[in-house]
Amino acid sequence: MSNLYKHALKQEQGLRQDLEKFENGEDVSVGLQGQISVGLTSLKRTIDDYDSLAKREMILVKQEKALVNVCKLRDNYNELKNQFDRLKQREANKMTQNNRAELLGRRHNTSTPEYPFQHGVTREQHALREHDFINETDSKLDEFIAHGREVLHNLYDQNNTLKNAQRKMLDAANTLGLSRNVIQYIERRSTQDKWIFIGGVIITLFSMWAI
Repeated sequence: MSNLYKHALKQEQGLRQDLEKFENGEDVSVGLQGQISVGLTSLKRTIDDYDSLAKREMILVKQEKALVNVCKLRDNYNELKNQFDRLKQREANKMTQNNRAELLGRRHNTSTPEYPFQHGVTREQHALREHDFINETDSKLDEFIAHGREVLHNLYDQNNTLKNAQRKMLDAANTLGLSRNVIQYIERRSTQDKWIFIGGVIITLFSMWAI
């Protein structure tokens, strides 16, 4: 359970570093946003797994400590998620302003037509459709990346499960080998005791006959 808590702290640290890059403007690419989105999903799943293990802890002191850690992790997760939503909204507003400024620049650079609002509406609709297409593409990329991270996490869990199963099988084999040695020793000891008993009976009968 402690390894899972350390894994959650490591995920949280990575998310903070990525959000810092995003907030400072070092990297505002779609790839980084998808990475942050997947990281948040993975962190939430890790917290849920850790919470489930904490509730099954038999030792009360360890259980209380683990539940406190779960509360801290959830608070940090909500903080990171709110920060990411705020930064995404900021970038969306910037993109909208840039598209609007570009659209206005094109209007000023072109001659005024007979119906001045006719072409403006068409270009604005085109810009909105382009913006919607970019947002939809970002969402699909986030889903693909999240699915890939989930598959990787499942493989990691399966690897740990196989390792635990292998360890239990080795322990069982060692225990079985020890049990066989003990059984063989008991069988040899029983045979020796049987012959000693038979010999004692013969000696006793012979002594009684002699007397």
